[in-house]
Amino acid sequence: MQAYILLGVAILTAVLSQLLFKHGVSALGDVRFSLSGIGLIIANVFRNPFLLTGLFFYGISFILWLFVLMKIKLSIAYPFTSLNFVLVIIASYYLFGEKLSVFQYCGIILITIGVFALSRG
Repeated sequence: MQAYILLGVAILTAVLSQLLFKHGVSALGDVRFSLSGIGLIIANVFRNPFLLTGLFFYGISFILWLFVLMKIKLSIAYPFTSLNFVLVIIASYYLFGEKLSVFQYCGIILITIGVFALSRG
C-alpha cells in the first residue's frame, strides 16, 4: 500500500513539474532556441523561479519513482505513469485555459480504462 502512495505522489510531482515548466517558459516570452544562444537560455532558466521549482519537483518525482520500482513490478507501475497525461490535460484546461477536443476526452477515457485493466495483472 505504501508503495502505491509513493507512486501516486511520484505521478503528482511529475505533473506539477510539467505545469511549472509550462508556466515558466510562458514567462520567458519569445526565446529563440539556438546553439549559439544556449548560454542565455540556461541563464534564463536559472533565473526563473517556476522553472527551478519545476526542476525540483521533477527530481522529487524521479527519486520517488526509484523507490516505487524497488517495491512494485515495472509491468504494474509503469502503466500508471500514463495518468500523467490525463492529469496534465485536465490541469491545462483549468490552469491555462486550453481547450479540449473530443479526441482528448476519448483519450482520457481510454487511458483511464487501460491503466485500470493493466493494473489488474
